[in-house]
This record gives sequence, structure tokens and C-alpha cells, in this order.
Amino acid sequence: MELSEALREENRRLRRLRLVVDLTLARLYQDPDLSLLEALQLTERCRDTALAMFPGKETAFDLIYRPRFERVLHARWPHDMPDELGESFVLGEPEKRAR
Repeated sequence: MELSEALREENRRLRRLRLVVDLTLARLYQDPDLSLLEALQLTERCRDTALAMFPGKETAFDLIYRPRFERVLHARWPHDMPDELGESFVLGEPEKRAR
């Protein structure tokens, strides 16, 4: 694959990722019927999609996108997030995630 072709492909994947993240965030903010469990599942699916598009970039996702998802989840559901929902997107301090 030529360098310029590889750059075009990566830019295409980045645009797609931005669209997926933006649409997920919009739904989290705007869907009045969305439950906390459904919101967490949407967030996990968005993360899975991002990692399928960019394998091995878990740290980048956690640094760039996790804070955005945490803000909307805490804004819509201000109470503590339950830990029993799974390990793939547990909000809070890193020591909570390391269980």
C-alpha cells in the first residue's frame, strides 16, 4: 500500500470514528427514554467499534474519549455508577477498574 493511500485510509477511519462517537454522545445526551444500563452498553459498543478500527489503541481511547462519555453519563445519571455492570467501561478511579 502506498503511503498516500495508507494516509487516506487512516483519515477515512478517523472520520468514521468521529462520526460514531459524535452520534453515540448525541444519543446519550438527547434520548429521554435511555436507561443507565442502555447508556453504558452504547458506550461499550462505541469503544469496541473504536478498538476494532484501531486495534491496540485502548490507552488512546481512554485518554481522548472516556472523559467525554463520563461527563455525559454523570450529567444524565448523577448518582454513583454501579460496578457490577462489567469491566469494559467501569467509571471512576483506576483502582476500581483493576478488581
